[in-house]
Amino acid sequence: MQKAPRVTVLMTLYNKGAFVEESVRSVLSQTFTDFELLVVDDASTDGGMEKVKAIGDPRIRILESAVNTGRAAAANRGYDAATGEYIAVLDADDLMHPDRLAKQVGFMDAHPQVGAAGSWASVVNNPDQWVEMPADDRHCRSTMLFGMPVLYPASMLRRDILEAHSLRCNTEWRTPGMDYLFMLQIGLHAQYANLQEPLCSYRMGENNMRHGRNELQDWRLLVRKTFHFFGLPITEDELELHLAFHGHWLVPFHAERTNQLWAWKQKLAAMARERELFSGELFEAELDGRWDRLFHSFADQDLGAAVAHLRLSGRWPADRLSYLAKVSIRRWAGRKP
Repeated sequence: MQKAPRVTVLMTLYNKGAFVEESVRSVLSQTFTDFELLVVDDASTDGGMEKVKAIGDPRIRILESAVNTGRAAAANRGYDAATGEYIAVLDADDLMHPDRLAKQVGFMDAHPQVGAAGSWASVVNNPDQWVEMPADDRHCRSTMLFGMPVLYPASMLRRDILEAHSLRCNTEWRTPGMDYLFMLQIGLHAQYANLQEPLCSYRMGENNMRHGRNELQDWRLLVRKTFHFFGLPITEDELELHLAFHGHWLVPFHAERTNQLWAWKQKLAAMARERELFSGELFEAELDGRWDRLFHSFADQDLGAAVAHLRLSGRWPADRLSYLAKVSIRRWAGRKP
């Protein structure tokens, strides 16, 4: 019987034909060699699967579907079929840096308590632009209410954790965020970590699932699901307020609504403390940072909202007062007959 590889690289493919060959070759060029590349095609129609087959490398294993079943179901077929001790995820339009597998395997071997290890990510066509991620489990958990604690397409997962707890993607979730919800499940059973360097490159553009969608509505669905996952109550108005911490809102902010957002921030911090979620003071620091970053957007919208933000923050820094004066003068000049 052939020995199983230490790593299964899982790549789900649906109509990424323009990029998949480059992605596959970035896997085949790894300095770590004890791996298989499992490509799960979800009934692509753009010739991408033919490009993968034409590479003809024996390390590539292909699973094909006659019908399109969605990204979550395709990923689950890959998890079911994976044989490696570790599963490294790569999207079919992203790139692995040559030493990604070597560094992640070394880290996972040295940290058996970690179930999902990721890294930073650079941006294809702009390698100086990085997506940075927190290093250790406590800092990862402090951000998990707002986004992935470990970037899914940069992650290496411990397969025995997935199998022991029957962890799979939600096949009914067809909007963006399937990977985020899956990553939250892992945190119930193991720790997170991120290597503090970019080990993959993320491709931005029309190829992304979020492109061309109603981003506000997608976040609304995902936030509601996330709060349900953690057993946190949230009303519909609190949900709309909370979306501001993701940079989205439908109702413009004025002084009263800024006060409401501050009250929600305080309530959310209290709930997290009561339930001992999200690493305590680190979560409150994350909340404070997201609140703080809203000032300039509020100042651009409404003088009352900006003044309320400064008052509630208990700080009146000169640079913010100067910015507020400038945008207020511009608004006044724009309304002048």
